[in-house]
Amino acid sequence: MKYYPAFLDLRDRPCLVVGGGQVAERKAVVLFDAGASLSVVSPELTPHLRELALKGKITHHPKQFDESDLAGAYLVIAATNDALVNEAVAQSCRKAGILANVATAPDEGSFIVPSVVERGDLLIAISTCGDSPALARRVREDLERTYGPEYGEFLGKMALLRRRLLQEVPDEEVRRKVFQALVDADILYLLRAGQAHEADHRIEEIVKAVAR
Repeated sequence: MKYYPAFLDLRDRPCLVVGGGQVAERKAVVLFDAGASLSVVSPELTPHLRELALKGKITHHPKQFDESDLAGAYLVIAATNDALVNEAVAQSCRKAGILANVATAPDEGSFIVPSVVERGDLLIAISTCGDSPALARRVREDLERTYGPEYGEFLGKMALLRRRLLQEVPDEEVRRKVFQALVDADILYLLRAGQAHEADHRIEEIVKAVAR
């Protein structure tokens, strides 16, 4: 099966996790970190999920799942330890036209969750379309060695610079050339060597040379 790759903006969107165990926690934390307005349906929660609920960061419905829990949901993850419950969640989502992922049987849902390498705002998603999770893990490990924390640091600097150049450099083509020059320069090598001050100095040199 071929999947359509996409990165979803879940900020403030109502998302639902059905289940309260360790698998559900892993799924829920990713949604929470993405800014989703998150609800969890489960009689019990892991300590971490319970803490998030007590702090008001997620909404907990201490009950068994029923279709009414889907009301208003944009995305649902079925992650209980009962395959029949997960299948029922998936079927209800299909009827309601809601995006759904099923932890115990990915083919039952409408999307799968890829293996991810995350370095700040750099997200690299890997999928074998379910053919070999072991290969996806191997590729992820290779990418983790190739793309270190300096990439996240670099993107943080680029985000700040982009906002600045939008004010200072009205010509979009010039801005594009600046950012291409920065990618092609030695900034990442300097950051990898821990030379953040030198990297900042180099960035300013390139901006002045290209945008003048």
